[in-house]
Amino acid sequence: MIAAPANLELFVGRFHPLLVHMPIGLITLVFILEVLGRWPRFAHATAANGIILALAAPAAAASALCGWLLSSGGGYNEQLLAWHKWTGIGVAMASALGLLLHRLKRRFAYNIVLAGTCLVLVVASHFGGSLTHGSDYLTRYAPFPRRGFQEARSSLTPTKVTAEERVFASTVLPILERTCVGCHGPEKTKGDLRLDTLAAIRKGSQNGPVLEPGDSAGSLLVQRLLLPLDHDDHMPPDGKPQPTPDEIASLRRWIDAGASNARPTESKLTDQTRNL
Repeated sequence: MIAAPANLELFVGRFHPLLVHMPIGLITLVFILEVLGRWPRFAHATAANGIILALAAPAAAASALCGWLLSSGGGYNEQLLAWHKWTGIGVAMASALGLLLHRLKRRFAYNIVLAGTCLVLVVASHFGGSLTHGSDYLTRYAPFPRRGFQEARSSLTPTKVTAEERVFASTVLPILERTCVGCHGPEKTKGDLRLDTLAAIRKGSQNGPVLEPGDSAGSLLVQRLLLPLDHDDHMPPDGKPQPTPDEIASLRRWIDAGASNARPTESKLTDQTRNL
């Protein structure tokens, strides 16, 4: 049995989102200045690159360390996490090597390492964004022809969709995608709970069922939504997008209707929902 991470590990690890943007910006700045320095007009653009790299290398190392500690909390797609973790470590190591080569004035090797660092940085950033926002975050609203191709491909491979799934997709899923799926989806699965499919919701979390069909008041999913915003167990956490009272009421009507293929309709709400 794997021991739970210590609170100190998670506390330090949560500085990763704060620190990670510093080496990204510094390394990108060094690359831009090196490119500009190839023109006589900007010959002195690279004068401060040694200082910038001296800041970027420890920042990248600190960010990688915090990211490693943060990952101990679990709840992430293992494959995406592995790629993000090792490419992040690669960026930290490459930054340190680039700083060393710059100080030794090994220009050719330095240029190769800097270009490689930027390439790995892009890959690491992509996987980091996928962990946080989902793998389709950049392409979700892509214009034609990508979207058209995806729709055409979907139409060529039709799948049988039940009435329950259609109601869930049209009525419930949009609410969950906006407020919950970021932490409880395919890329990030806090508490071993996914809320992006009807089957996953029915499966529940590591703590048991989150849905009691026909009983919204007894459903953990609703109970967490109704807790005070500053409560430790309130979901979504403070600072994340919160469902509106109407959205919570809609979720409750769907659950009270059996969480089946019955569309939520206006019905008598509990006093707790009315007072939201």
